[in-house]
Order: sequence, then C-alpha cells, then structure tokens
Amino acid sequence: MATHTLNNGKLKLVVNEAGGCVDSFQYINGFTFDVLRARVNTSNGFAGDSSMFPMLPMANRIRGNQFVWRGHKVVLPVSRTIDDMFFLHGNGWISDWGLLTKNAGDDFLELELTSSIDGVCEYHAKQSYQLCDDALIVTMVLTNLGDDAFPFGAGFHPFFSVQQDTLVEFPATGFWFEDKQNLPDRFVRHIPSDYNFNSEKTVPDLWINNGYQMSDSGVMASLRHKNGVSVLVSSPCRYLQVYKPSGESNFLCLEPQSHYVDAHNFGCESLSVLSPQESMQISMCIRIVT
Repeated sequence: MATHTLNNGKLKLVVNEAGGCVDSFQYINGFTFDVLRARVNTSNGFAGDSSMFPMLPMANRIRGNQFVWRGHKVVLPVSRTIDDMFFLHGNGWISDWGLLTKNAGDDFLELELTSSIDGVCEYHAKQSYQLCDDALIVTMVLTNLGDDAFPFGAGFHPFFSVQQDTLVEFPATGFWFEDKQNLPDRFVRHIPSDYNFNSEKTVPDLWINNGYQMSDSGVMASLRHKNGVSVLVSSPCRYLQVYKPSGESNFLCLEPQSHYVDAHNFGCESLSVLSPQESMQISMCIRIVT
C-alpha cells in the first residue's frame, strides 16, 4: 500500500494506507530520534508491526467476543491469523484506508475508511495527521452509517520509544487488574506501586497490560529521555491502556481510548452511542521538548 511523508524540518512522519497506521515518527532537528518505535517489519504492511495504529469501531477486547445491545446479541467476527478468540482492536487497523487530503506544505494529511461489519455496524472514519512546529496532532472522526443507533468506541495504539533510563509519568485516578484472558478484572482506586506512574519513574521489567482511568482533563503523560528529549502526550480521552512485554523493552504503549476495555458488557458505559449519521471524535497530541 501507499505511504505518505510529512516533514516540517523538526518532525518527520510516515503514514501507511495499510491499516491507517504510522510507519515512523522522528524528531529530526539537529539529530534524529525515533519518538515512536520504527516499523519492525518492512516486508509487510501489518499494522501490528508499525509505530502506531488506530483502534475502531471499538478498542482492545470484548469478553466472550460478544455483547447485548438493546436486547440483541451482537457477535463479533474474529481474524484468526491475529487472534482466534477476539475481534482484537476492531477492524480499522486491518483495513486499507485511502488518501483523502494532503496539503502542499507537507504538514497535513487525512485518510478515510468506509467499513461494514456484517451483523455489527457500518461506519465511516477519517484520520488526520498535522505537524504543528514541535507537535503531532492526530484526530479521528467516526460516523455511524448504519440504520440504527450503535455504541462506538475508538483509540490510538502508539509504541513510544523507551530506554532503560527513560522516566515516565502519567497521573491516573484508578486502575484495572488484568485477568488470564487479557481482560480487565477488578477496578481499584489505589494503584499498586509497580503500576503507579503518578510520579515519574523508569519502566519496570514486568508485564503490563492494564487499563487506567484518568481525571476529567484526560490523558497527560510524559516520557523524559536522557538524550535531552522529552515527549509530552495529551488527549481528552479519559481512559489509557498501557502495554509492555515482560523484561526489558524498547517500547511502551500508552493508548488513549474513548472507553474502558469491555465497556460493552457493562451497559455500554463510557461508549459513544451514535444515531445514524452522528459522529464522535478523539484526538491526541504528541509534543517534543528539548
């Protein structure tokens, strides 16, 4: 699939139509630094190997891969080559997007996707990427194309570069433990110390795959690298999913989401119930400070 590059002299972004994902995002002012992990496999267009991909029309997993909406059981499809139990992260990241707009200044582009998921929903999505001096602003707009109201959700799945001495901070007001199916277990207000990033600290070597509830102001996170680069992440989203594999890792996923994981099985709390032709929007800003 086609790729498109934005470059404003300070930041360089490569966007891939396959999966509507980002292949690389670099700070290039004086020296080059991968703000997001560069694509780990250049031989295919799989978004899971990318720097960042979109999650829609829902984020993460839903227990049993089904839920009841207004008395009707909604059974989700599975992509067996990716996850044989869940409609993982929706279908936006495994779909081909198309270029809608790219400006002549190489600092803005927009992708679009129209999708119909049999027995589930129909939607149109737009993703815009804008370089504004030292920041990348990503916006996603999701519109219900179906004939009935439906609970929609969305999120961003960025892989932020980290090193052993990178200091990470994101104040949160609550935390979900994880069960054996990688789904949320009980919710607590007192965040266990290993998982608590209310003040900055290095990333522990343990497995992390947990949801965090943020304050009403949304996600405010920072990654401070010893090379003098600080990455500030902000989003109005009130939920943040955090992922890293066990052991030392060169990335940390800080994933702003419009809803908490498996909200579909809790009365659709935190989801956006859209009537036909109604839209929802999420956004994220990644700012570089040196």
